[in-house]
Amino acid sequence: MQARNKIIFAGFLCISVTFLVFSYMAFAGDITIVGEVNDTQQIVAEGQIYEVANTPMGDDLVFNYIAVRVKVTGTVEKKEDMKIITVKSFNAVPE
Repeated sequence: MQARNKIIFAGFLCISVTFLVFSYMAFAGDITIVGEVNDTQQIVAEGQIYEVANTPMGDDLVFNYIAVRVKVTGTVEKKEDMKIITVKSFNAVPE
């Protein structure tokens, strides 16, 4: 009987861990922000400052659209007190 309980517990534990891993990936989806690129290569949107990840699209955004209002879609990762956005797409937005 005790061996059966161990197997049931191990199965439940595996299912729980799998659920947690896949639910984390579901919450890490794309977001869209509208803000302005500042001269320190960040996006300021609704009082929040987003660092831009070092990718070809992110570099294009921060080097060529300084002081321009942009709509950016990407994934956001929090590291310590910073929010870092990995840019998937962007376009300039009229003021």
